[in-house]
Amino acid sequence: MHRIKILKHIISILLILFVFSSLYAGTWNVGVDAGYVLGLYDQRGGERKTRTFSPGHAFEISVPVEYRVNNLFSITSGIRYIGKAYGIENIPVDTEEPDIKTSNIKTRNVEHFFEVPLTVRLSVGNDFIRGYLGGGGYIGVRFLSTEMGFADLTVASDLMYFNNFWNVINLNTVSDNLFDAGIIAEGGFTYSFNSRSELYLSARYQYSLTMLDNNYQYERVFRYIDTFSVTAGVLFEIGGAK
Repeated sequence: MHRIKILKHIISILLILFVFSSLYAGTWNVGVDAGYVLGLYDQRGGERKTRTFSPGHAFEISVPVEYRVNNLFSITSGIRYIGKAYGIENIPVDTEEPDIKTSNIKTRNVEHFFEVPLTVRLSVGNDFIRGYLGGGGYIGVRFLSTEMGFADLTVASDLMYFNNFWNVINLNTVSDNLFDAGIIAEGGFTYSFNSRSELYLSARYQYSLTMLDNNYQYERVFRYIDTFSVTAGVLFEIGGAK
């Protein structure tokens, strides 16, 4: 809860900056981008010893909206779909099933979110090529969870049984936390190919402040997903100076 309070303060400050900056001459830009997402499963203590985790690979698509106060300072937001993926491997253990001696399950899980980011950017460069650094926060909602993989079971007769599967995991508001929030650090480059349009390449790290699960377990498991993204897109100016 302390981390969420910090994020609320950050977003409040950014909103105040946005309101004050909108009083000055500036331009609005809107665009579209897409790119690669590396999911980083973060245990932060409390994870069960019978499972190991690996980074996952997914993608994102977003519609960014930017208010550019001047050549140095801008505030960005928008709406984003992002897949946060990770791999799970259950270490083979003896099971309680009488006909199964050991089981080994490997899956690729993807948590699907819609997010609204809010960041402040500082930009330097010339009329054609500029670089920027930014930071802020995001909030989001998880609307879908999927998994694919295979189960490797050794039955009592010492035969091996393989089962490939793909599932949609039913989200439960009692056990699953559907709300997501975190902190953003980003940087990138832009190239203006005319007075009202520009291409950009961006790298972004998102540190999650909310767990995937609600506090409903006695032996609580702490599950977070941080992400590193590389995206490319285009922005179009839709408003002139006031």
